[in-house]
Amino acid sequence: MHPPFVYERAGTRWRWWIADLRSARACWLLVSLFAGIHGLITGLGSPDWIFLRCGLSGDTLDFTIIWRSFTYAFIHGNSGHLLLNVAGLLLIGSRVERIAGSATLLKAFMTGALVGGLAQIILAPPGQQGIPLVGASGGIAALLLWLTTASPDSRTWPFRLSGRNLGRGVMLAEAGFLAAAWWIPESGLQSVAHACHLGGALAGVWLARRLLRPAPSLDDLRKERARRESADGP
Repeated sequence: MHPPFVYERAGTRWRWWIADLRSARACWLLVSLFAGIHGLITGLGSPDWIFLRCGLSGDTLDFTIIWRSFTYAFIHGNSGHLLLNVAGLLLIGSRVERIAGSATLLKAFMTGALVGGLAQIILAPPGQQGIPLVGASGGIAALLLWLTTASPDSRTWPFRLSGRNLGRGVMLAEAGFLAAAWWIPESGLQSVAHACHLGGALAGVWLARRLLRPAPSLDDLRKERARRESADGP
């Protein structure tokens, strides 16, 4: 993983990072959508109906979940929440986009948002049930784990962790925080959607492994053809 993930001379890191940001068109598109939607909501006085209608909650399992499973990822509770997710998207997503292209970036982000939202509906601790989920962190978790899975031996900066260990650490931490939110409600961990983060992370791992699995050999294709012909025979 290149900057800010590769541990090497600072000048080289910054040059790589700037190059990533300059070419990250899909990331900047998402950032523009986040900022524009947040500005509109703030201008309207942050009405509750927007969060209830476009946020994601397991208490409202009707046909609106079709769009709420995606719209929640483009809404943020406050400016700090927005800035944190924008920073994560640009830091991680620009590298994913530079490696694999805009289509993969958008696919990973939207899949992470979808799976993260589903995980939140199913696994959210009691203190979070009924509270609309908003924010892009499920999609960003998918991008991070896509990156660490696709480049497991790269060294992270500034901690010199391998991508493999970083990915494992993130997933173990999110699973632990989620378990603590269930078992120790007074811990304060229910203020963060750890189930969404964990679901998004799992989606990122799955997508990266699908991309990296070896292409079928000619012998594999012949065997598959013979199997189909045998199944279609008299």
